[in-house]
Amino acid sequence: MSTSTDAYRPTELADAAYEGQNKRRYPRYALSLPGRFMRADKLDHPSRLIDISVESAAMTTPVPLHVGEKLIVYLMHLGGIEGTVIRLFPGSFAMMISGTQRKRDKLALQIPRLAAQSEIPESEEREYPRVTADEAALLVLPDGSTMVCPLHDLSMSGAAIVTPARPPLGAEVMVDKRRATVVRHHERGIAVEFFNEGLRAAGEFGAALRPAPRR
Repeated sequence: MSTSTDAYRPTELADAAYEGQNKRRYPRYALSLPGRFMRADKLDHPSRLIDISVESAAMTTPVPLHVGEKLIVYLMHLGGIEGTVIRLFPGSFAMMISGTQRKRDKLALQIPRLAAQSEIPESEEREYPRVTADEAALLVLPDGSTMVCPLHDLSMSGAAIVTPARPPLGAEVMVDKRRATVVRHHERGIAVEFFNEGLRAAGEFGAALRPAPRR
């Protein structure tokens, strides 16, 4: 997880919809963590935390939501939280966090501790270990364009792809036949998280995987 040098300071989203800042009892911290959320239909979807306080959180997701919708969210390092969608933004949403006072007290300790770390090793964000993948996959971008791209590494939950394309964070793409969401840009391309359970093994790309093109 990468944050800016000021990431440990409480921040506010710049969007004008975030009014009533003086009414907040708890500070808000910029904190980028991978996560997933479950809706009433029991299906889970990818998300990434933007910022959070004990009372509310903002996250990116490619999934359309509705104000008033109740979610169960799992965030790496923070665990499970429940809440209600209160605002919608392009590619993201804000939710009010519900829970016991004990849960709030725990978050009040966890959030600033995590935000104070200017760098959490990327490997600690991952639920599944990644392996180097000397393979290539067909990447389908949000506009429908396609390209065969080398895979830098691969796990059951996501992949790092070498590509000149930079779709926006939260955008939905296809990696061969797997739906995925863009969660990070890196110097050689993008990192994606697969929808739902992810891959059981690299071989499940099947015949669609091909040797990486030689330079």
